[in-house]
Amino acid sequence: MKKTLILLFLLVGTLVGRAGEQPKYIFYFIGDGMGHNALALTEACLASDEGDDVAFGSLRFTRFPAVGFATTWCATRRMTDSAAAGTALASDQKTSVGTIGMNTDHTEPIHSIAVAAKEHGMRSGVATSVSIDHATPASFFGHQPNRGMYHEIGMDAATEGLDLYAGSGFLKPEAPADAADRRSVYDALSEAGYSICRGDVKLKGKRVVLVQDTTADASKLPLAIDRQPGDLTLPAITRRSIDFLMRDGGSKNGFFLMVEGGQIDWAAHDNDAASLVQEVLDFDEAIDVAVKFYQKHPTETLIVITADHETGGLALGRGNLGYDTYFGLLAAQRCSKGALRTAIEKTTDWTAARTLLNEQMGFGGQIELKPEEWTRLEKVYAERPSRTADLAVEILAHHTGTGWTTGSHTATYVPVFAIGASSELFNGRQDNTEIAAKLRRLIEKR
Repeated sequence: MKKTLILLFLLVGTLVGRAGEQPKYIFYFIGDGMGHNALALTEACLASDEGDDVAFGSLRFTRFPAVGFATTWCATRRMTDSAAAGTALASDQKTSVGTIGMNTDHTEPIHSIAVAAKEHGMRSGVATSVSIDHATPASFFGHQPNRGMYHEIGMDAATEGLDLYAGSGFLKPEAPADAADRRSVYDALSEAGYSICRGDVKLKGKRVVLVQDTTADASKLPLAIDRQPGDLTLPAITRRSIDFLMRDGGSKNGFFLMVEGGQIDWAAHDNDAASLVQEVLDFDEAIDVAVKFYQKHPTETLIVITADHETGGLALGRGNLGYDTYFGLLAAQRCSKGALRTAIEKTTDWTAARTLLNEQMGFGGQIELKPEEWTRLEKVYAERPSRTADLAVEILAHHTGTGWTTGSHTATYVPVFAIGASSELFNGRQDNTEIAAKLRRLIEKR
């Protein structure tokens, strides 16, 4: 870790904005659900890893020279969802909740900056840690009135014609019984000239879809905290995407790549702080892949980072601890709440469950529980084993000083960071549509 921080500070010294320059390579990173406090908590945990329980460490991208914040409201209400926010970030237009790439009353499609990049001679792609047809990535190529129309959104990928789609898979690749077009999404993509690649492999073909192996969960990559050797990761997807987009004219004409850290949002929906921290760190690793590319092309590259909304109403500090915080104790959690729930449901008695809580949550070891906390856990286990994981993560939150106001979204500002050519445009207060509008202008000036 110390070596990493030293390298980080050396790197920071070289990261300067390139005012007024026209970017040839544009990276657009969206941390789904990533509010300011998700970053603060992660940086506090980085400091705790180094033995400092007072200060904050630093993610790579929070030291970018251009820093701002964005409003996220949608056309129909102050609190948005990923479909409306994704469409705003993709196309510079507000729309209604649940809408993918269409106007508010669903009468007209809205085309994204990924499509604009393609039309202006750039290579163009979208990548994510969740399914390709999920709301945020879908907003860059889909046009549907309802974000739940997964098969229709997947079919839009074939017709919109971006060069690259990458993620965990497609949620509903097979056509419903009443569909006019009975082809599967994969068949439609293959017929449109896409090569289907699976796993962390070199991407071959002029158009490519990169997904996980057929035995993996099509809805998401494994959470970083649950990752096993051989799993496909967001940093790997980012690396493979860059290598692919640089081919077939990309190195000459440039490219646009949107990369979503989709499971920051999912961990926050689950009020799972330890998993959230690991997802932010994984997102930072993916951004570092782009930073390394930037270092090779400093006058031609722009990297912009933001979020579609904040999720969970994360708070750093709890009344039971006064002014004290112990965020470093989150490291005692070894798996996600979901993985813990599955493991607990497989136990046969409380003794086995208690052993599991010691191994995966540090309870009785790094985290010293009060007798009444053990009693609450045992009671919940006896009544409904599946809820034991929820209570365990809640108890850990009380010990660490983290808190949540909701399991849904909030209407707070989200962060904006940028580095590289014309990065100064992204300083200060802006709306999410303005981020997309600025990127569109840069693309259309080519």
